[in-house]
Amino acid sequence: MTTHRPPHPLNRHLFIADNLDLLRRLDNDSIDLICIDPPFKKRKTFVGKVKPPLTAAELQAELDTLAGWGIATPQQASDAGINWPSRAGDARFKDMWSYDMDVDEDWVKNIERQHTGLHGVIEAAKRSSGLDTAAYLCYMGVRLIQMHRALKPTGSLYLHCDKDANSYLRLALDAIFGEDNYRNEVIWSNQGSWVQPNDRYPRRHETVLLYTKSDDYTFHPQFEDNASEQMNYQLGDVQYVKVVDPKSTENTGYPTQKPVALAERLIKTSSNPGDVVLDCFAGCAYVPVAAERNRRQWIACDISPRALTVLRRQFAKFRYAVDGQQQTNQPALLTDANVVTAGPNNLPQRTDDDPEPRIDPKEPPPPKYKTPASIIPEPEMLRQLLELSGWQAWCCGFANRRKDGAIIATTRNFHLDHLNPKSKEGSSNQIINRAPMCPHHNIRKNNRRVHLAEYRQEIADAGELMVDHTGELIDLDRSVEWVLEIYTQARIRQGTQATLPGSGPAAGVQ
Repeated sequence: MTTHRPPHPLNRHLFIADNLDLLRRLDNDSIDLICIDPPFKKRKTFVGKVKPPLTAAELQAELDTLAGWGIATPQQASDAGINWPSRAGDARFKDMWSYDMDVDEDWVKNIERQHTGLHGVIEAAKRSSGLDTAAYLCYMGVRLIQMHRALKPTGSLYLHCDKDANSYLRLALDAIFGEDNYRNEVIWSNQGSWVQPNDRYPRRHETVLLYTKSDDYTFHPQFEDNASEQMNYQLGDVQYVKVVDPKSTENTGYPTQKPVALAERLIKTSSNPGDVVLDCFAGCAYVPVAAERNRRQWIACDISPRALTVLRRQFAKFRYAVDGQQQTNQPALLTDANVVTAGPNNLPQRTDDDPEPRIDPKEPPPPKYKTPASIIPEPEMLRQLLELSGWQAWCCGFANRRKDGAIIATTRNFHLDHLNPKSKEGSSNQIINRAPMCPHHNIRKNNRRVHLAEYRQEIADAGELMVDHTGELIDLDRSVEWVLEIYTQARIRQGTQATLPGSGPAAGVQ
């Protein structure tokens, strides 16, 4: 489907800045698709060499660009929230996290005040995995909140992660986007390292989480290259895309680079031509290239000025102009694809206000638990209760009898029911609230909310008592004392306190 969209004012902009600063400057509901490959909580610094090696001219171009933004020293770069370019041509980024170095106190206060679900996830991470994991979730959480705000109602988020961050990010995204807006866990089967470890299965996939802002979102099923739509052979949630070949021209030297082909599949699935795609972790430039190749508008951001060089190189491979300059001697395939680079002091201005904060419920409702099982197994409980009543049902006096009328001591043909119904605080399944019933009256009583004493009077009024002139029904008042002794002895055998908890479930027995 071809969609004609007016040019976005930030189309083809590459911002060198802390992406939180940029995200806060984006208007509400202004982005169609966000596709990010953030840090993975790997607890290390990744270092690679850009390929081919960085030239003196490229390094000077990075320094000149920074100087044009008033940044001439490493300290000034740090003050502006960005990295200073390495003269060695490193492709480097830090993936280690701590509260004292990476977490702003205002982030935590805002999350605690306005996003209690996310706050709960972070607090749980502190206890289960430690402060570094919680710091990572704070860093990602405040950014994901802003991404959610900037997405259009029809928009989607693809977040690339792996085993180290997957479970934590799922919980954080559920808290921010809502668990009902989780759509897919896309498996990128990258056919990577074939080293066979001795202590685990070899890891040959990473994960891309897909969340949407609402139920009304853009989605175009994609098909295998060698299949037609008529065959209805959809690409599924396992995507087979090879990692970037170290010998290919696409390789940038970044150790965690993702292939353009993967981004193209995601972009074509969840956006239309002319839509705006945002990548705010754009060091490898694979998302801007994929967006440009598929006629989408795009906005990119990275904390390192090295992203300038990488993007220029990647666009040169597709003969696109950058900053108004030809990258090769050949004519540009897109002469109007001029990339605008902007620094931390040249961020856009908002044209709207933040929406009303979504205040999560402060406290969830108290949980309701299944009634605990009895400390006495039910077959044994039924036998002991029948012994108390001379092997007769407590409802009507039914008993298993021989032809001569003698009672047979067997639990066969008896059911266990509650003395006091659950609706009248008789929820205990312990022996102190149980009674043997004949099948007929137990079925007829069913879920009627009456105490056994009341129901037994109904049975008597109907003339359905089955005891003869020599027998009588068990006295329910006295049964409380007898059963309490059985219950107490069972608790003593289990080594638990031999008293009834709180108000006894058998209270009110008539």
